[in-house]
Amino acid sequence: MDDAHWHLFLDDGELARSTGFDRVVHHPRSHGVVIPADQPWETVGVAPQYVARGPDGRFMALYTAMWWDLGRAAEQPGSFAADRAHHMHSHVALAESDDGLHWRKPVLGRVAAPAATDWQARSPFPSPLGRSCANNLGVPFVVVADLARHGNVTDPTRRLALRLVTEPDRDQPVGAAWQHSPNGWFAAELPDFRADPDWRTRLVDAGSSFDPRRHLLHFWDSQHDEWVAMEQGVMPNWLPSREIARFASPDLVHWSSSAALYPDASDAHRPDRYDEPMSLTPFCAEGKVLGLLSWFHSDRTHPDGGPQLEPTAAHPARWPWCRKGTNEMRIAISHDGGRSWDRTSSRQAWVPHGSEEDSYDRLVIGGVPPVAVGDEDWFYLQVIDGDHLGIRNDAAQSAYYADRLPRHQVALYTQRRHGYVSLRAGHQPEVLVTRPMLCPGGGVELNLDSRHGQVRVALAAATPVATYGGQVPSTAAHLLLDQTLPGFGLADCRPIRTSSVQHTVRWTGAGDLSTRAGQAVHVLVEAVDADLFGYRLV
Repeated sequence: MDDAHWHLFLDDGELARSTGFDRVVHHPRSHGVVIPADQPWETVGVAPQYVARGPDGRFMALYTAMWWDLGRAAEQPGSFAADRAHHMHSHVALAESDDGLHWRKPVLGRVAAPAATDWQARSPFPSPLGRSCANNLGVPFVVVADLARHGNVTDPTRRLALRLVTEPDRDQPVGAAWQHSPNGWFAAELPDFRADPDWRTRLVDAGSSFDPRRHLLHFWDSQHDEWVAMEQGVMPNWLPSREIARFASPDLVHWSSSAALYPDASDAHRPDRYDEPMSLTPFCAEGKVLGLLSWFHSDRTHPDGGPQLEPTAAHPARWPWCRKGTNEMRIAISHDGGRSWDRTSSRQAWVPHGSEEDSYDRLVIGGVPPVAVGDEDWFYLQVIDGDHLGIRNDAAQSAYYADRLPRHQVALYTQRRHGYVSLRAGHQPEVLVTRPMLCPGGGVELNLDSRHGQVRVALAAATPVATYGGQVPSTAAHLLLDQTLPGFGLADCRPIRTSSVQHTVRWTGAGDLSTRAGQAVHVLVEAVDADLFGYRLV
C-alpha cells in the first residue's frame, strides 16, 4: 500500500478491477539522429553512455566513439581475428548541447585519433588516415550509472557509479588501447576532469569491479537488500535463444546470477523471425523498475555465423549464432527488483524499428534512462542503419552488406511524462477500481488526456461491503460504487476535460480528506473518450 509514487498502467498490478478499457502502448515522438557519426574517429559509430541536464538547463553526454581499423586483425584472439566486427578502436567522447537537440563535439586535445578517412583502400571498410588531437575524445572515466536519479540510492556520496579509463596521452599511437581500472568508484558529482586537476581525490573506492561480466551496476534493490546489474545472458549458454540475466550482490563483491527475462510461447519463433531479448537497460522509477528492452527479430534462415560460434566438445549444444535481424525497443516493468519482468506491455514495440534496410533506426538497440525536460521524458537511444551485424566476415564469407557499412548513431525520442502506456475508454462510460491504497490525506492526482471526453473520480473505503441482507461481507470491487466516501462520489467530482501529466482532482463541497489520513481507500475512475496514464495519492 505504498502510495508515495505515481502508479502506472503498464500491467494490472495497480488495479482491483477494470472493464471496457483498452491498454494502449504509446509510441514516443522521434526527432531522428541528434548525435551523428560524422567524424573520422566515428566510422563505426557512436553509442550513448550517459546523458544529463544541469541546473542551467544545458545538456552533456558521454558516448563511445568507434572507428574501423582492419589492421587490428593481428591483435584479436583466436578466430576473432577473422571476424571483422571486432576490428575497431574506441574511446570515450564528450558532447554538449544547449537544447538537447543540437549537439557540439568540443575539442579536448587529449588523445590521438584519425585525422581523416580513406574510403577506397579497403572499401567498403574505411581506413584511418593521419593523427590529430583535435577531437572530443579522451574522457578518463565511464559513468556506469546515475544511482541517485535512476538507481534507488539515497547516499549522496554514491550518487554516481564510475569506471576509470587509462589516462589518455596525446603521444600515444593512434588507436592505442585504453583500459578500464580494475575497480569501480562512487562520486557525489560528475568529475570535472578539464578544470579540476584533483578530481580523482573526490572519488570513493567502491571496493569492487561491479558485476563480474561487464562491470555494470544499475540499482539498489531495497526489497532484497542487494545491488543489481542486468545484462544479456552469458554466451555460450544460450539455448536456444538469448536471455536477460540478473546479477545481484549484497556487498558488490560476492555475486550471483539468474535468468530474469527470456522468450516464451507467446513470442514468435518462426525460423525467419525468431524473437529474442538483445539487451535491457533497467532504471528505478516511481517505486518500480522499468526496463528499456531491446527486442531482436532474428532471421535464422540466413547463414551468418563463424567458426567461433559452431558447436565444440566443450559446448556440444551450442546452436549456430544467427546474427542477421532487426531490433525494436519495448518497455517492461518489474515489481520485485528485476527478479521477474511483467510482459503485458512488452509484447509489442514501444519504439518500432525502421521499415527500410537503410533506415537510420533499422536497429533500436540500446539507450540510457530518460532525462526529465518539462512535462516530458527524453530518451537518447542507440540506432543503427542496417541489420544486426550484417557485415562482411572473412571466416563465414558473409557479404550481406557488401557495398556499405551500417553506422551506430544516437537518436532522440520524447514522450509525455510516464506516457508509455494508457488505459483507454471509448464513448461508453467505463470504470476502473484501484487496489487498496493508504490515503495520505491530501488528494488525488491524475496523468490523463480527456480533452475529447471526460473523467470523474471517487474514493471508497477499502472495507468489505455488506451483501445478501448484511449476511455476507464482500470485497468485490464493483460494489464500491455504492459505498463511496461522503462528499467524494462520482457526482461530487468536477468533470475533468483536459490533458495533463499532473492534474489535481477537485470535489464540490467535499469534506476534509485529512481525516482519512492513514486509512485504506480505493480510487474509482469513470472515463469516457479518455486515456489514463497513471494516478497517485498525495
